[in-house]
Amino acid sequence: MIPLHGFLSNFIADHAFSNVYSEKLKEKNNLITHIVWSIIAILAFTFDTLNSPIGIVAFLVLIAYHVFIDIYRTKGTNFKKELLYLVIALIINLVFYKAYTHSYISNEFIYYLIGMMLATSFGSFIERTYNIIDPQIKDTAGASERLAIYIFLSKIKIEWVLVAILAGVLYRFFIVKEKSKEWIFSPVYGVIVSSIWILIMKGIF
Repeated sequence: MIPLHGFLSNFIADHAFSNVYSEKLKEKNNLITHIVWSIIAILAFTFDTLNSPIGIVAFLVLIAYHVFIDIYRTKGTNFKKELLYLVIALIINLVFYKAYTHSYISNEFIYYLIGMMLATSFGSFIERTYNIIDPQIKDTAGASERLAIYIFLSKIKIEWVLVAILAGVLYRFFIVKEKSKEWIFSPVYGVIVSSIWILIMKGIF
């Protein structure tokens, strides 16, 4: 399979531990912090490609692209724009995919993490997009619930998936105490996306 190290690093830099809708991200200090975090995230998944010219070029292109998007995003963003940013990151990865063919980080692990991102952080992004949760708040409970669902489903531990969903419900009922569509959307999204991606992984690897 085509290695997607560059795409994953961009995906993580933008959506893991970050909220692209946050007004705070537009502030200069927060933007600089995010850019530094993004560079570290991209480096974490591409560091071993920097011993070749194509690896260095791919790294610099990804960094330049990501910094441009971060700055441009301060003017505002939406679902279509964010999807476009991810598609462009995928295209950049495909152009330079040979840089990642001999990476120490296996393709299987990269694809596993992409699935994890889709199930967790991207789920939070969708919830914010459609106002299932407040676009400005964190989604710690939902993301954690979907992370557990993804991990347990990947090991076909259905009973633990049910435990994770029950724990999520109990947490929202006794701690959050605020009824929301997210109660239903989060576990349903987590199960569906996780199941589809795990089936894709099993077909590929």
